[in-house]
Amino acid sequence: MQLSLNKQSALQAIRAIRCGKAPQVNRPINRMAKAPLRSPQRPDGKKRWSPATAHLDWLGLPQPTQRTPLHVAVPSDPNRIRARFFSCTIYSKGLPDDAFLDIGYGTQVASPELLFIELATVMIPQVLVLLGYELTGKYSRGASGPRLGPVTYGAPPLTTVEKIEDFIVRCHGIPGLSAARESIKYVSNNSWSPTESLIAAMAALPIESLGYGLGRLILNERSDAHGDNAMRHAKESRVPDMLVPDTPVGINYEGGGHLELGRIVAAAMAAAENPGSALLQEAVNHEKDNVREKYVDDLRRTRELASRGLVIANATMEDLFVRYGLDTLMQQVISAAERFSDRDFSMCWKAFDSPAVCAKRQLLIWALLDWKPGIEYMQRFIEREYSEPRQAIEDHIIDFVL
Repeated sequence: MQLSLNKQSALQAIRAIRCGKAPQVNRPINRMAKAPLRSPQRPDGKKRWSPATAHLDWLGLPQPTQRTPLHVAVPSDPNRIRARFFSCTIYSKGLPDDAFLDIGYGTQVASPELLFIELATVMIPQVLVLLGYELTGKYSRGASGPRLGPVTYGAPPLTTVEKIEDFIVRCHGIPGLSAARESIKYVSNNSWSPTESLIAAMAALPIESLGYGLGRLILNERSDAHGDNAMRHAKESRVPDMLVPDTPVGINYEGGGHLELGRIVAAAMAAAENPGSALLQEAVNHEKDNVREKYVDDLRRTRELASRGLVIANATMEDLFVRYGLDTLMQQVISAAERFSDRDFSMCWKAFDSPAVCAKRQLLIWALLDWKPGIEYMQRFIEREYSEPRQAIEDHIIDFVL
């Protein structure tokens, strides 16, 4: 089979590879300096395609249908596949030679840089920015059910903000360039989780896009702590998760499972069912000690950052789900940044004074969160902001591929 996947299909394939769901493909994907766009070809050489022959199950992709077609790029109009379960994009010119990655088995996928541009045509800007954080970050959403499915952490970044910016400059006349050029301004390298990305994206986005207008944050940047050599070497990873540029103000995000309290509950329940088991009671004490150790380490981390002149605000998952919870956090961040830097945050405060802006922003935050109601909130957000017919809204939800 000879195909060049792009858009949603390329994103699904890349996510499957990053999550280890396509073991036939080596990770990380090897980049080729020159991977020219190929003309589609069936493995048996015949011209007529069927959903079965187009089914790339080894990549974790579903069998294509008219509603969820296989997205492919072709070099010219005569190369288009005339079947309703294919969606073809013609690239006769305007793409650099490194626009596609060869993943073997005769198959190419759009590079993460091209993918960012292509999906600018189907994603609203805030979602495109979140995709940028994923592509340049150390995690991957699942290929199927990306909003609610499991997340793979610790995956090597696919690209960087700088590489995307350079690729945009080298492209000419292809759809999505303008939107991608604007959206990449609010993406930061090195995010470690979807929730961290959401907080950083909302902080970076301009107020007219319902963000907080702080600009790109610096994420998880390694730097040595001051003090004696022993402490410096022992705690060289002491950095805030997010840092507001040109200020000493940072944000630490503590995920819902950070302290693993559920493990204490599980161990305690097992011990209660077997009251005479010293081994199970020891397990309870072990889990309690682990939680205590993490709690103490968090306090020390905050103190050590403070000793270097950094002001740290702590963010939690609950801040995003409670109404105006992220507003309260950002007011704390902006207040500290205003006090300890020369930056002007007057427009940020003006936005906080607008009930309409705050309400729209909260709707957007809920629409972007990894929970089932997020789909409904996204429908409401698009309906309010874009005034589109309901069928178009439903199509957009599919295209968001969060």
